[in-house]
Amino acid sequence: MLVLMIDDDVELCKTMKPVLQMYAIDLDFAHSPEEGLERLQSQRYDLVLLDVMLPRINGLELCRTIRNQGPSLCDIPVIMLSARTELVDLVVGLETGADDYVGKPFEPRELIARINAVRRRFNEVKTAHSVPVKGSQEILFKIDNDTLRIDIPRAQAFVNERLLDVTSMEFEILLALSKTPSEVLSREELLQRCNGSNAIYSRGIVALVYRLRNKIRSAGAQGDFIRTVRSRGYAVVGYTSSL
Repeated sequence: MLVLMIDDDVELCKTMKPVLQMYAIDLDFAHSPEEGLERLQSQRYDLVLLDVMLPRINGLELCRTIRNQGPSLCDIPVIMLSARTELVDLVVGLETGADDYVGKPFEPRELIARINAVRRRFNEVKTAHSVPVKGSQEILFKIDNDTLRIDIPRAQAFVNERLLDVTSMEFEILLALSKTPSEVLSREELLQRCNGSNAIYSRGIVALVYRLRNKIRSAGAQGDFIRTVRSRGYAVVGYTSSL
């Protein structure tokens, strides 16, 4: 696995390189946002470790830029690194398109576990997309003239037959909610059903649901397919049927 670390902390990058090599992870690094983007455009990486506090262009802005680079970069997994670990910082990081958010200082084993978890979800979605499907199993939700269709084997979701550009974690959340229509699932229940493994994801569920809602609306839906039940959790609503 080839990972790019974009961080202006030179010593941290040098320290992490031999540690990650012990786990079959090759680490390349860039110490400025400009250098990081240049490397991403010239070399295919399996994952990006992105520091939030970068000079000139912060990591949040750089993450947005990466997500807007087209098919070659928009789906690359990104893990944010930051000493700022308040809930609002986590939410903003996930809203910009990050797949996970790790607080500094971190234990190397924790970072390695996060890298492997994000890559595992990414590979599962890629595999699902590449496998030919006969008699695709789907779940369809309807609200007035709007439709939300979830293709389970291909790990894809469609609003009014327009493909949603969702990350692997976003799709897992949508699928977990759709399997129990109208049933309210708490953040902890969603985390468990999505194979989450740490508290930071539990606190970040709200950001991922927020991103899903925005993507569904941006695809043209007038109805709100994801309902929030205050102090309880979330549910997918609408007339439903399995195809």
